[in-house]
Amino acid sequence: MKHVFLDTAPLIYLAEGDPERCEIVLQQLTRWIKSETLLGTSTLTLLELLVVPKRKKNLQLERKYRTLLNTFLSTPLIEMDSEIALLASEYRASLGLKTPDAIQVATAVHHGYELFYTNDHHLRCCKDIDIILVDSQ
Repeated sequence: MKHVFLDTAPLIYLAEGDPERCEIVLQQLTRWIKSETLLGTSTLTLLELLVVPKRKKNLQLERKYRTLLNTFLSTPLIEMDSEIALLASEYRASLGLKTPDAIQVATAVHHGYELFYTNDHHLRCCKDIDIILVDSQ
């Protein structure tokens, strides 16, 4: 059974993105769910998703994000621990990833995910996990 880690961008596309990207993401997530692929993400994703709704005091958008997570995730949110932090520091040092990106990739790799679903093209430099870009579908 495959495990796919969802980065923040595809979830943003679902909630507030342009219609084309929203449809691409929705179709891909639906395919994975139908094939019984496990979908997961981290608590960092939750943090990133809720910044704009909280800044704008938009409770409806906040609820929409929480509903998306509850709808699509097969596993509980993954919390960062010291092993993930160590791996993330390696990615920061060797690949030059920004801290949030390094944490997300390290979380996925550490927990054995095979695919990382994102739209951050620069993450393709990480060879420890297969990166799938929304825009290349």
